[in-house]
Amino acid sequence: MTRRWLLLLAAMPAVVLCACGRAPPAPPGAAPAARPAAAPATPEARAAALDAATTLARTDGHWDHGRERVDFSGYFEGRSLRYLVATTSRPGAPPLTNRYYFENGALFYVRGEAPEAGPGAGPAATLPVVPLRAAFRGAEVLSAVRVEHFGEVRLDAAAILAIRRDAAALASAVTAEHNAAEATRAAGVSAAPGSPR
Repeated sequence: MTRRWLLLLAAMPAVVLCACGRAPPAPPGAAPAARPAAAPATPEARAAALDAATTLARTDGHWDHGRERVDFSGYFEGRSLRYLVATTSRPGAPPLTNRYYFENGALFYVRGEAPEAGPGAGPAATLPVVPLRAAFRGAEVLSAVRVEHFGEVRLDAAAILAIRRDAAALASAVTAEHNAAEATRAAGVSAAPGSPR
């Protein structure tokens, strides 16, 4: 009888560890168990890691698009665009800043601003801006919302298409700027200060 109790007591720590979600220790002389693969980081976490990266090369540029001006900065790892920051200035409205994040050339996350939805107060009224977030996995939309004062509002298909279109156009523009600057550096030619790009 005593032997059974001793075996039960010896097995108790393994039972408790399994119940708590941890694997029991390997028996003496056995190879340690392989660790399970870490879950992939969320798009938000991957974007935050890129924001914190200090080794990315920066390239700046701008567009004049009708009455709007878009100033952008692209951050590159070698020739690969990792993220870009674009600020759109509009007459009579607050500027909107959006950050677009890329992996292997594909947009995976957007964090930025959108005009707040709501009734205007006359022709000169400007609406405040609200946060905007969208996450993608290839063609799949994982989430896409703007955060109004009353909560999250899902973006419609047209807004998501506009985000993807803007990201592609900005990525193309900043990549062209980056490649031109790299070619100039490679050729050993430096542009004079104040000359147009």
